[in-house]
Amino acid sequence: MRSKRRLRELMANKGTLPQETLTDILSRLPIKSLTRFQSVSKPFSALIKSPAFISAHLRRSSRHLSFFVRHSNLYGSDHSFLLNNNQISDVEVPLLGCLTRFPKIVGSCNGLVCLDISSCYARGFVLWNIARKQYSCLPRPRINDSRRPFWMVSPGFGFDRKKDDYKVVRIVSFGCEKDESPAVMAEVFSWRTFCWRVIETRIGACVTHEGQNGVVINGGLHWLANSAGKSGIQKFIVSFDLDTEEFRRIPIPDFPAGICVKIMGFKGSLALAFYPSKEVDVHSRHGRPGVADWIEFCVWDDSDGADGKCWTKLSSIQLTTVGYPVGVANETGLIIKKLMEGQGAQFILFDPSNQNYRGMHICDASYSCDVHSYVESLVPVNGGGHDQVIEEEPSELKLESFFPPP
Repeated sequence: MRSKRRLRELMANKGTLPQETLTDILSRLPIKSLTRFQSVSKPFSALIKSPAFISAHLRRSSRHLSFFVRHSNLYGSDHSFLLNNNQISDVEVPLLGCLTRFPKIVGSCNGLVCLDISSCYARGFVLWNIARKQYSCLPRPRINDSRRPFWMVSPGFGFDRKKDDYKVVRIVSFGCEKDESPAVMAEVFSWRTFCWRVIETRIGACVTHEGQNGVVINGGLHWLANSAGKSGIQKFIVSFDLDTEEFRRIPIPDFPAGICVKIMGFKGSLALAFYPSKEVDVHSRHGRPGVADWIEFCVWDDSDGADGKCWTKLSSIQLTTVGYPVGVANETGLIIKKLMEGQGAQFILFDPSNQNYRGMHICDASYSCDVHSYVESLVPVNGGGHDQVIEEEPSELKLESFFPPP
């Protein structure tokens, strides 16, 4: 009733209200109300679709922390998407009936979610605005395995602020003979041009770690990688600048076998979380052997150069039981899944700057979870104005019809 009354008031005063006032009022409303406004007034519709209004609404929406979660049981037989926006709700997946595998989340940025809907090697992508109930299937990537077999493919999704463009990046490592170095190629999809471009990598022979997606931090995408070939094995971060579209290597501190590393963002800086993968000898770090019950957190500072000394240990957390990081909340807190002996699991939110932590509820912690920050927005899925926009949800569709040839 309140939204209907507000609608009538705005309609009655739309000719007298200054544009700035009208924008301020409308930008405070949820997507559902704005969609209703668009259907009753052409002037309102034009305003709500304008880039300036979409940006104003996004600035307000970004103040509200939400999570988008890929949820699956330990056996991989039960999958779902969940949206945690003060309350937990299931999200219906577009094209699910046409897919051979439940989609993976490549990334979430400004209300757009990028999904990998392919069966393997990140060959098919969808951009999805959950709040607007719209999605768009991207064209097929240009790099394929027709001449050489793929070894590893790692995608990433982020926002280029300078060009106001959303980009999907795909790094491909090809298989090779035992004494050869693997070839690496990369390509970028632009939301504005709606096409893929093959770009130079200049990162040498390397392989990104299996199963990971690029992490967006301060205008760049980041992946863990190993060098490969005759130069020996070294671990480092592959960083991709979304504006210049240039790659570079960032060294990481040495760590022993049995230790896992997770790339994260913390207050605009690149950060790493180190934690044991299982029961390992942690004597060198904590003065005693024990179980995987600790997490260390380091932050990168490249103001003094580009060597390993730029990593600074920010803090560590000692858990009473096994735990590992699953995500970041607004780049200020580390989301940790803590396994409770005999009591299942729970999520805690840890602030590395002051070492405070508290329990939080995102979803059923007994399931495997891929957690991403999410915000409602009006950002369209068709930045280039193309016509491959689908309103949820079609029936009897064939997936191939949404992939025009490159």
